[in-house]
Amino acid sequence: MVGAARVLDTGALLNLPPNRLSGGLVANSQREEIARVDKDRSLLIEGLRLHWRNPSAEALQRAKEAAQASGDISGLSSVDLDVLAIAIEHRAIVVSDDHRIQNVAGLHGVGWHPVLNEGIKEHWEWVLECKGCKKLHAPPENVSRFRRTYGSCDDCGSKLKLKRGGS
Repeated sequence: MVGAARVLDTGALLNLPPNRLSGGLVANSQREEIARVDKDRSLLIEGLRLHWRNPSAEALQRAKEAAQASGDISGLSSVDLDVLAIAIEHRAIVVSDDHRIQNVAGLHGVGWHPVLNEGIKEHWEWVLECKGCKKLHAPPENVSRFRRTYGSCDDCGSKLKLKRGGS
């Protein structure tokens, strides 16, 4: 990880020692998230030498397409997509314990490094399965405000659940 640009997700900003944050790339959208979770840490972070960025529209679209392709999109927030987009745009490593961020990054050629945990051991692709008739559906296409709410089956009307593809 030495020498590589690093994009720090919110978990990294909240948990890493301040000296390990210096020089990191961060999304402007993370400011509000950090302030909501820990106001004192937010003040500390504002005083550090971080590089605050907004992702380009092109990089954001690439991040969204990558998350849609893996099926992780519904479990990611718009801030998570900003973090991934900045990593794509700057060819940087994402520092995150979020398994969905790690999965999308790894499946699409973006390096990642965990914050406190070991990180994922394998990459998964996701599908939606009907709880009633077991029909498989394409994974969600958008970020969901209501995690674990995936709609209902067009065939039988039962709720859909997210599961690993191919299992």
